[in-house]
Amino acid sequence: MQPTFLLIGDGRVSTHFGRYFRLLGLRFQSWSRKEDLSTLAKRAEASSHILCLISDPAIEPFLSSNGLLFSNQILVHASGSLVTPLAHGAHPLMTFVDTQPYDMETYTLETYTSIPFVLEKGGPGFENLLPGLPNPHFEIDPRLKPLYHALCVMSGNFTVLLWQKVFSEFENTLGLPREALFPYLQRVTQNLRVDAEQALTGPLARGDHKAIAGHLRALGADPFAEVYRAFVKTVESRPDLSESLSPHTGGPK
Repeated sequence: MQPTFLLIGDGRVSTHFGRYFRLLGLRFQSWSRKEDLSTLAKRAEASSHILCLISDPAIEPFLSSNGLLFSNQILVHASGSLVTPLAHGAHPLMTFVDTQPYDMETYTLETYTSIPFVLEKGGPGFENLLPGLPNPHFEIDPRLKPLYHALCVMSGNFTVLLWQKVFSEFENTLGLPREALFPYLQRVTQNLRVDAEQALTGPLARGDHKAIAGHLRALGADPFAEVYRAFVKTVESRPDLSESLSPHTGGPK
């Protein structure tokens, strides 16, 4: 029997799921908390799978308060860190931007099908949680989900903050277009994909204490100076690079 999905929520994740399901030709309905519960009950009754695609803090309260509306359906949430007996976790390892039409068009069917899903080990298989989706999928111990999600946030969200800072400083302080950085950004990404262990370059990789101290003086009281110092300490803690930056170069406080 072909599954029928009910997508709970109207934010970025649920909007992208809806677009993906349309591209795959899967049957689904949507419901948001702006609608009444009688509508939720009718749509839930007609569904085989309910995907709770709302903010992490709201997932358990929502499922607890509306549990009587869900009987035989398979309940799934998409949180990267939450573990709850009320639903099974299936986290899409992807960043989802705003849902403006132009942004949505940049997410093609090929993009969606390439997204890995991370499941909780010991739970139902991917084909049971999200039947009809051809995505790669992996399992981890549920106890490791907070660490898994912390690593995702550091690698994705934190790098966005760094690049936002660089783009802003290039345009507003240096008088340079952000487009001048695009080849550099592309090469950094490519180097990480090809050989992540050898991708680090620049003064931190070669142990250039003089350059690092100059950078910290230039940053001065900018909060990103502390970010820079934190990365220097991180490199110092790595056995393969610690010799290049020892002794510690903290720069002026």
